[in-house]
Amino acid sequence: MRANHSIGTAAMTTLLPSNNKSTALRLIALAALAAILALFLSAIFVRWSVSKKADARTLLLIQDVFAADKTSNLLLFAHPDLFNTTSELKWPSAIYSQRSRLGTLASIDALSRTVTLPLLNRGGENTRASYEALVTFETGPAEISIDYVLSDNEWLVTEFSVLAGALSR
Repeated sequence: MRANHSIGTAAMTTLLPSNNKSTALRLIALAALAAILALFLSAIFVRWSVSKKADARTLLLIQDVFAADKTSNLLLFAHPDLFNTTSELKWPSAIYSQRSRLGTLASIDALSRTVTLPLLNRGGENTRASYEALVTFETGPAEISIDYVLSDNEWLVTEFSVLAGALSR
């Protein structure tokens, strides 16, 4: 019987190192999973904060341009791409013409966005946002489209357009 006890003890001692390896592998797997989860949560938080800043910029820009007569704010936050279709010097008169044909801004009814944020790009060069705002002017409903690019933590306008029945007449 004693020989059997020694065989059983020897067999158990060979299992202990294997059990330690298994525990170590589990800890490494849990640490890797925690790191991936932290990266994922960080990306979600960055996307959320970037989107909130772009939301605020969009609402303020629409109010500034159409309610507060501050067309200069559009040019202050303009990216060079904004001037591909209309020169920088023609923007104030184009906005003034639109405002006079649309009338007073009555309300901003809905705002939708699409934000393109690369997972690993922290520089912001490829971060873009597109907004569609459904608004109501004195002359009726309109849709304002604004596209941005994030540059040095600042949202710069690359496109700005207004679609409204009052502008097509």
